[in-house]
Amino acid sequence: MPFSPRQVIAGLIAVATGLTLVTTTGSAAQADARPTLPKPAVAGPGDAPLGGVVPGRTGSDIRASAEARAAHRERSLQRAGKSGQGVAAAQEHPAAGTYFTSQSESTGIRATHSVFYGTGERTKAGDVVYAPTLMPPSNSCIEITTAYTSGAPVVWAWDWCTTSNVAKETVINASFVSTYTTSVNGLPAYSVDIEKTNAGNNTWTAYLYNFRNGTWDNFWTKSGTSQIGTPGWDVFELYVTRDPSTGRGYFCSSMGGRTFEARSIQVRLGGTYQDASSSTGASYYRGQDLTCGPGLQWTQNNLANWSAAVR
Repeated sequence: MPFSPRQVIAGLIAVATGLTLVTTTGSAAQADARPTLPKPAVAGPGDAPLGGVVPGRTGSDIRASAEARAAHRERSLQRAGKSGQGVAAAQEHPAAGTYFTSQSESTGIRATHSVFYGTGERTKAGDVVYAPTLMPPSNSCIEITTAYTSGAPVVWAWDWCTTSNVAKETVINASFVSTYTTSVNGLPAYSVDIEKTNAGNNTWTAYLYNFRNGTWDNFWTKSGTSQIGTPGWDVFELYVTRDPSTGRGYFCSSMGGRTFEARSIQVRLGGTYQDASSSTGASYYRGQDLTCGPGLQWTQNNLANWSAAVR
C-alpha cells in the first residue's frame, strides 16, 4: 500500500450537530494574498474572488475533539510504523482511489466531492467512512475529509503539521448543501481547493467554493512541518466492522442506495492545475475487499474520477 494504514479507536465519534461561525486566527490568518482563484470545473470558466470563512467548529469547540485527537494519534503512529493502542480488533481498513506517490513538486490539489445527509448517512458506532478524503502531495499540512460516522456527517480539516488533531469540522446539513454544493451527476457536491499559500513557512490553505456567492471561502489554514511527507490522495477510505449475520460491513446496509463520488481530481504543477494521471504522478490503488462484496460497484475509468455505489 502506498502509505501505512491509518487506524481509528473504538468508540469514534459523537460529532457536533450544530455550527458556530468562526474566524481564522494565528497561522490561519496567513491567508492567500491573491484576490482570485480559478473556478472549479463545475462552476464554469474564469476566476472567482476569495470570500469569507466557512462556518464550523474549531479547537475545543469540536465536541468530539478528545476522540478525534486519539484517532489522529493512531493514524500518526501507524504512519511512523509503530503500534497504536485501543484499536478495534475487528475493524477493517480498506481503501481505493487515486494516490500520488511520485509527486514532490505539486503546490495544490482540488476536486469535487459528493455529499449527502439525512436518511442513510450514519454508520455503526465506532465505524467511520471517509468518502472522499483529499490530501495534497508534497508535504501538505491539511487533509480535507468528508466523514460519515454514527453522528452527523461532517467535513473535517485534519491538521498534519502541528496539533495532530481535527482542526475544524463543519456539519453537512441543509444550510451547507444550499451554500457550498451544486448538482453533479444528480448528487449534491462541493468543490475543495487546497493550496500552498506560503512556500517560506509551508503554509497551506483549504478553500470551499461558495456556489451561492461565487467565491472561494477559507476553510482552514495551517503552516509547519508535515508529518506525512510527499504522498497525497483522493480516496474512498473505510474503518468499518462487519455484520456477522451477513458478512458485510454494517455501512453497506445503512448506506445502501448511496453513491460516493470524486470528480475532476487535479494537482497544481508549475502554477497550472492538471488532471490526475500517470504523467502527474498519480496511480490507482485498491486494497482488500471494500466489505460490501458485489453490493458495492466501484467505477474508475481514469485517475481524475472515481465512484463507489452501495447497492
